[in-house]
Amino acid sequence: MTPRRVPLPSPAMAVALCALFVALGGASYALTVPRNSVGPNQLRTHAVTSTKLGSGAVTARAIRDGAVSGRKIGPGSVHASDLAAAAVRSAALAKGAVTADKLAPDSVTAAQLSLPVVSVQDFSAVLPANQNGFRTAAATCPANHRVVGGGGGWVGADSTDAIGYGTVAGSRPTPPAAGTDTQNGWEVYGTDAPNPIDRRLMVIAICIAT
Repeated sequence: MTPRRVPLPSPAMAVALCALFVALGGASYALTVPRNSVGPNQLRTHAVTSTKLGSGAVTARAIRDGAVSGRKIGPGSVHASDLAAAAVRSAALAKGAVTADKLAPDSVTAAQLSLPVVSVQDFSAVLPANQNGFRTAAATCPANHRVVGGGGGWVGADSTDAIGYGTVAGSRPTPPAAGTDTQNGWEVYGTDAPNPIDRRLMVIAICIAT
């Protein structure tokens, strides 16, 4: 009697039998990934989404310079308390970005303004000694300047020393029409009774660049 050969199970059958034995035996196995074995090269494109990131997982050091543009920032998401001192420089502001309604009351003081101030001085004709008379003196600001104040009074004929004679009848910007942007000077006018010295009216206009 010739013995019959029993065929060997196929590889697929062998795997299925092993799986069956494991399931029936109630054993469990965990896949252990070696430390530092998963790097950027092992991650598929777009494999890490925002929902996979924990709170605080992305720090400032992890963001490239220029990586966050204006389009990535939602309206109202950046508050004044989020900005470091001197974080926003003038070069970062678009032209016309800061308008009057963006400024808090009293946020801009005179010390923060660079407004060149110019004073212009002039004199009237001399009123001779022992004569009474009326005199006017006017000072005009340089070109591209506007007057913001002024004043004057009677002084000596060849000095700016104040004297105890004479009356200043008026002191005003010129042209005298109010409510215009054309006032670019200051005038003073007054009278004096006969007095023993030569004297004249002095006027000073205070001007700023426009």
